[in-house]
Amino acid sequence: MTPASRIFQEKRVFVTFVLVVLFVDLVLYVFAVFPWINKVVQAESRSILAADQLVLAKTHYAEVKETRENKNNLDAELQRFYADILPLDLAEARSISSPLLVRLADESNLVLERRNSEPVRERDSLLARLRTTMVLTGGYENIRAFIYKLETAEEFIVIEEIGLNQRGSSGGELVFTLGVSTYYLERTDASL
Repeated sequence: MTPASRIFQEKRVFVTFVLVVLFVDLVLYVFAVFPWINKVVQAESRSILAADQLVLAKTHYAEVKETRENKNNLDAELQRFYADILPLDLAEARSISSPLLVRLADESNLVLERRNSEPVRERDSLLARLRTTMVLTGGYENIRAFIYKLETAEEFIVIEEIGLNQRGSSGGELVFTLGVSTYYLERTDASL
């Protein structure tokens, strides 16, 4: 008889008890502990995923909030631009652009040969513009001075077109054609 079978024979009750306890432990582990461990691991995975989604949601929220604040700031700046910088109507646009252009031409020693202004209404826009075309004659340095003064003026006037020709064959004075616009809010019956 081998020592293992001898021990089993003599300590049969104790060995049976140990085997039963081991079997019960194994059954408890398979049916109770393992499912709980699995649930804990799944809960931890869900918790990590939820934390990642929370960070992503907070980042997205911060971006949306910043975009909304930027939009509100831009809307406020646009309203300030409309109210403080743009002329209120066609009459004010004319009263700003015509005297300014004539004064700048005189200051720059340019001769105003012709000036034409016409209002242009843009479809589906809050803004309309007063387009002015001027034909001036003078020297090149005077033309450069005029353009500089116009670009640095406080009034909102946009240079849209510039043409430069020489009158005569050689050494004649320059003919400067300038197209400018100033924009204003077009008031409709609905906005009154």
